[in-house]
Amino acid sequence: MPEWPDLHVVRGRLEKALVGREIVLVRVGDPLVLRSTQPVETFLAHQRFVAVRHRGKFLIFDLDRGRIVVNPMLAGVFELTDAEAKLTRSTALSLVMDDGTDLRYRDDKRMGKVHIVALDDDLRDVHGFADLGPDAGDFTWSQREFAERARASRRELRNLLQDQTFLAGIGNAYADEILWEAKLHPKRRVVTLNDEEISRFYRSLKDVIARGTTEVEQGLPPELGTKIRDHMQVRLRKGKPCPRCGTPIVKTRHGLDDMYLCPRCQPPPKGQIR
Repeated sequence: MPEWPDLHVVRGRLEKALVGREIVLVRVGDPLVLRSTQPVETFLAHQRFVAVRHRGKFLIFDLDRGRIVVNPMLAGVFELTDAEAKLTRSTALSLVMDDGTDLRYRDDKRMGKVHIVALDDDLRDVHGFADLGPDAGDFTWSQREFAERARASRRELRNLLQDQTFLAGIGNAYADEILWEAKLHPKRRVVTLNDEEISRFYRSLKDVIARGTTEVEQGLPPELGTKIRDHMQVRLRKGKPCPRCGTPIVKTRHGLDDMYLCPRCQPPPKGQIR
């Protein structure tokens, strides 16, 4: 799933390519992912891109007479290609520009959602949008305010990080990285953290998201649709030595999700094996 650093970088690339361009052809490949109260082809045709924004895990394309709001979910990706290139089976929406560039949204899992809304529609009507907390990459809470808000939730650390109503934009990969950086087990509850641990938690969150954004910007190739994960310390590194202590990284489950951690650096809460 694209997370805050991924979408932040992709947003910048898309803005440079799209702003000022006019949509001259709209092709719908998979209407299942579309959410619109009006004919998509006729509504989007001949609109111009004004801006590209992102909010948490949502990408927002501002047009002169409407908006396209996309939640890519598990497998949705964007690509910029030549309009003459063959459409793939997973292409849900294709928007051809006046310069021949084709913005395509592909979704192999068909889980993402593409909302087509009029300019005067309230974005809070888009499912999940109104409940978003501050963006994970630029929230302004002080360490004290962060600690107060986090402790009030009484949740497990990993669940808190992935709660989009607390902070928007963190998923499985960056939750694992933040907790490894902070030397905290994912199943620790926030209320059990002492002041030094909550300080590590806060600093790690800030640092990991900032570094991740830099690494994605440097590593993302010209073509979009690639998730940059080479810089991660524990994610997808099962059996490899922990970069800090050398203990093999373990992969376990957290609900329906895979979870990676160092069993030595991140000791489990009392009474739990992992």
